[in-house]
Amino acid sequence: MPKLIYGVWDDVAYDNRSGSTADRPSDLPLELFESFDKDNPIDVFLSNRGFLVFNPEAGLLHALVQHHVRLAEESCGKCSPCRAGSHILSGELKRAAAGEQVDWSGLTDIARQMHATSLCGVGRTGTKPLLDALTHFLDELRAKPENNGRGFYSVTTSPCIEACPAHVNVPRYIDYLHDGHNDLSAGVILRHYPFAGSCGRVCVRYCEKACRRAQVDAPVDIKNLKRFAADQTIVPGIVKPTPSETTKNARVAVIGAGPVGITCAYQLLEMGYPVDIYEAHDKAGGMARYGIPFYRLPKNVLQQENKLVSQMGALFFYSQKLGRDFSVNDLFARGYRSVFIATGAPLGGYLGLEGEDTSLPGYENGIDFLEKVHDTIEAGEQPRMEGDVVVVGGGNVAMDCCRSAVRMTSGKVHLVYRRTEADAPADREEIIEAKREGVIFHFLTGQDSLVSENGEGKGLRCVAMEQTEPDESGRRGVKPAAGSEFVIPCSHLIAAIGQKTDPAMLSKDDGIALDRKGCIVIDEYQATSRPGVLAGGDGTSGPRSKGPSVLIHGMAQGTLGAHAIASYIENGKPPFIPREHISSMLRKANLLGEDPVCGQLVKPRTRLRELEPEQRAGNFCEVEQTMSQQDAWKEADRCMRCYRIVSVVTRDPIPGIKA
Repeated sequence: MPKLIYGVWDDVAYDNRSGSTADRPSDLPLELFESFDKDNPIDVFLSNRGFLVFNPEAGLLHALVQHHVRLAEESCGKCSPCRAGSHILSGELKRAAAGEQVDWSGLTDIARQMHATSLCGVGRTGTKPLLDALTHFLDELRAKPENNGRGFYSVTTSPCIEACPAHVNVPRYIDYLHDGHNDLSAGVILRHYPFAGSCGRVCVRYCEKACRRAQVDAPVDIKNLKRFAADQTIVPGIVKPTPSETTKNARVAVIGAGPVGITCAYQLLEMGYPVDIYEAHDKAGGMARYGIPFYRLPKNVLQQENKLVSQMGALFFYSQKLGRDFSVNDLFARGYRSVFIATGAPLGGYLGLEGEDTSLPGYENGIDFLEKVHDTIEAGEQPRMEGDVVVVGGGNVAMDCCRSAVRMTSGKVHLVYRRTEADAPADREEIIEAKREGVIFHFLTGQDSLVSENGEGKGLRCVAMEQTEPDESGRRGVKPAAGSEFVIPCSHLIAAIGQKTDPAMLSKDDGIALDRKGCIVIDEYQATSRPGVLAGGDGTSGPRSKGPSVLIHGMAQGTLGAHAIASYIENGKPPFIPREHISSMLRKANLLGEDPVCGQLVKPRTRLRELEPEQRAGNFCEVEQTMSQQDAWKEADRCMRCYRIVSVVTRDPIPGIKA
């Protein structure tokens, strides 16, 4: 565990310079600061909550100089306290570090003014370490430190950025929208992935759950502001990427043209690697294309986003399935230096009931059902069903199935889920919209057996479930209630309870370890058991509500995979990504804190236009509509720019970071 020498945390000063190490924040796990890089310890940590010094020889003043240079770079210039003050502070601190005389009292006044009157978190919280040092450890600042070439890394973040698995700079793209620069807003998103329009429609909005605006009225509609930027610029082809210059002599193969594989290819192309993408279907998109219905994600949006990757230089090879048309060994024989597998979990599961006949007419799994619906609509036809429909499951695939079925049949649509509504992993809004569209929900209801007659499905025998007492983890299970069996008549039964990988894709000759569920085993850097082969997405974890099956998680895995491939090719070892290490530290101990939001006027969240339930029947037109320009400006004005600047000074230079 590192020893705290001195510092200030949450306005409390700690001083162990005399040799004691007992004086430290009781609720702050100091071992956390070893997790940034075990071979390169942190000497100084600075954030919106204060600063901590772990090395008695570390120069606090030198750390503050670098921290305030970053602050000045991040100042947007919209308010005079930060616009002028940030540059004055960085300049004066540089002078002090050079041994020149400075007015410490005047410096304190400027820092206090920035802290009290700046319009956003850059100026308000970025000055906190300096103010704490000026108040409690001015003697350390007056002592001229030596610039010993230690490593420095700084990140400007916010609660919404940290909540996003891809670390998209949410306040920045919202700020560009507010200023009328829709193209620049889209550009911020495109630094991370090409799926701005898709993510702006189907993202699960971790960022909004973390939005501090909720303390005032309601979270900023971050998701739909992202969609607005994409629909104004990317979808119509106004914003186009510059074809990437191939600077690396190492071709990479990506297997699977879903969001995970495409994002990996996108990032590799940005780095200068030539990339070939192999896809089993005849079009790119993966489960985002075939599994997300048109009423949520029009496929022209996805098509344009995939086109961006082609424009950057990727080559697509369609109707090429791993295990059928080629193997991993084949790819290495063709000269690829590395392979990234993002084949997903393309097979749907059935209910697994005793005596179950999966060939029964009208009985199908959710994945096959959604793909069939997609293909019918893409062919220009309206999919139809006759009679009542029962969907079993509680996740987003189940919601997509029942909401699609509602648009296809004049009969009733039932949703059966064995746990409570609160336990259902589906997005809350999906459940609400399914109810509005007329889906009949049966919570705490389990499936018992299929009901058939003369080789035709007639219904699903169900049983009421009871909650059991909480277990050691606090979770309550369910058990059947005696004598509660009943039948829901139906002509169609859709099992939407899970997906699985395709065992035919990989063989023992490929040398890739699988777990007991048939998923590819990977380490923290996406590497498989075979050198040069990395993987990501549902094929590595199995689909789940809080994993790669969530679009934004998958794209984050694709990005990490790209960096890991580059490091493997260039260095033969896993990458060191300081941004991810900082984020891990912030998350593990909530190092950003929970600063209260003050002085904000109530600005109601913009209501999104959407088709009314009666307008949705019989068609797959998109339900939610893009914001107008006026609404986007109004919603963007609600962002409070809750920026926080976090900096670390390390004993040695940080890999990949120029000194």
